[in-house]
Amino acid sequence: MKTKNIFEKMKSVFNLTTVLLLTVGLFTLSSCNDDDDEPMPEQPMEKSIVDVAAEAGSFNVLLQAAQKAGLADFLSTEQNITVFAPTDAAFAALLTDLGASSLDDLDAATLASVLTYHVVGDLAYSNNLESGAVPTLNTGSPDNTALSLLVKVDNGVMINNANVTTADVMASNGVIHIIDKVLLPPSVVDIATYSDDFSSLVSAVVKADLVETLSSEGPFTVFAPTNDAFAALFAALQITSLDEVGNEDLASILTYHVVGDNVLSTELSAGEVEAVSGQKFNVSIDNEVMLNGTIKVIATDIQGTNGVVHVIDAVLVPEMQKSNTIADIAVANSEFSILVEALMKADLVGAVADDEAELTVFAPTNDAFAALLSDLGASSLDDIPVETLTDILLYHVIGSKAMSTDLSSGYFPTLSTFSGNNVSMYITVDNGVYINKNTMVTAPDIAADNGVIHVVDKVILPPSVVNIAIDNDNFTTLVSAVVKAGLVDALSGAGPFTVFAPTNDAFADLFAALEISEIEDLTAEQLTPILTYHVVQGNVLSTDLSAGTVGTLNAEKSISIDLSSGVKINDSNVIAADIQAANGVVHVIDKVLIPE
Repeated sequence: MKTKNIFEKMKSVFNLTTVLLLTVGLFTLSSCNDDDDEPMPEQPMEKSIVDVAAEAGSFNVLLQAAQKAGLADFLSTEQNITVFAPTDAAFAALLTDLGASSLDDLDAATLASVLTYHVVGDLAYSNNLESGAVPTLNTGSPDNTALSLLVKVDNGVMINNANVTTADVMASNGVIHIIDKVLLPPSVVDIATYSDDFSSLVSAVVKADLVETLSSEGPFTVFAPTNDAFAALFAALQITSLDEVGNEDLASILTYHVVGDNVLSTELSAGEVEAVSGQKFNVSIDNEVMLNGTIKVIATDIQGTNGVVHVIDAVLVPEMQKSNTIADIAVANSEFSILVEALMKADLVGAVADDEAELTVFAPTNDAFAALLSDLGASSLDDIPVETLTDILLYHVIGSKAMSTDLSSGYFPTLSTFSGNNVSMYITVDNGVYINKNTMVTAPDIAADNGVIHVVDKVILPPSVVNIAIDNDNFTTLVSAVVKAGLVDALSGAGPFTVFAPTNDAFADLFAALEISEIEDLTAEQLTPILTYHVVQGNVLSTDLSAGTVGTLNAEKSISIDLSSGVKINDSNVIAADIQAANGVVHVIDKVLIPE
């Protein structure tokens, strides 16, 4: 296979890969001009930046934004600052892109974040600007580090993706450079996009379907190879473009360049560092920072909103082992890109990359995650708390390897826990494999070095004690009773609850004794004291039960527990125990308990 050959070539030439340093040049901004942009008149030095902008007449929206964001006084009084000033036309274009009709559609905090990203806390005249990263007054990074602007002076002057159209407009408290776009605080992906030195890296990220992942909340530290680094790698591999590298190989390489934290150059320390791919690279620090002994960090601390970028002079190539872990399979399959993003956000990639583990993972597709986000009213995974996301993901994992032929109908413990106990998953295999009644295994038995993946068509949420009953056809009568009594919300709450759950057969015996035919023959008032008599406060496993009487949610009545021969609750037998939910535990009984 070409993939195997590429990896073998990578390993053999790894130590030969070298590239040139980034070129840093000076460019005089005073040469910039734009015939369509009305230049600002020269101003007496007693006029502040706000005064100069107001008299120009082309910066009304900028001034309105500064006023709304509470920054107008700052821009008038703060000394020795540089402002990259977008025109009214630039703001109009931004509002159109955002689908906003005016600044009224943007809150003050958002405007403050955008505007402070246009301000440098020093005097940056045209004769001292050079290509590279410049810190702004926006400290909206994961660790409150100043976000970076990318300056390019090779062919005209650009700030990120905006052109400087007029430079060095002087004011009493600083200098203004006029730009033709509003600058938005960038993600690590945006940083790469804004620099021509990273066009190969950007193409690789797009091809590997990692744009959305690396644009998420993070935080990330990206060691970014330049175009020259990629060119040197291509030459060593005797290929001409990324088209000759498989997506699986590319995803493995790119995720080897990313660390799941915001690590500035001052925070780097010598030793092994684990990338989000699950593999490790070595950092050494002497007079310079080196990765894996031969790759030099040539520029540092380009700060984005979701992480920081350090530039390196060669492509990091992971050790090419015959690795086929669950993580490898997920990263290589574009249908699991949101699952991979979720695993990264929850810091669980390493868990499914551990080749010494034995796991069964029920893996939701991108469509399954999209449906979940829609149901939750969420726009992205960033809207789901990490703790919640972690519980959801762990609920898709069984801590042993189970091929489809090993599965049988019944309850299986997952790695999600409640009160220290593994939350149960209900599997049925009578007509295909289903999880919790309505989630179908669509592609079973994708074998991995550390277990097996079964693809599922829905994201499976850890169940409440009510969901446990809903998801099992043996409890349809109990569910109807709970609904009729209006107890669904109460038993779906935080709990914890211990529920003794009668089966359909148990209810059928009760109906026969009462000479009725169905649950509809009982009123809600009759059902409520019966149902609450089946619920005890707390998460009590069968091993924690003790003989005697126990109070129930029916405040007037207690149940009797007998452990002399099995487990009996009053005159009913516990026929299945310890079905753990996310808010309590269910024990199945063969008779309906009637309070007397």
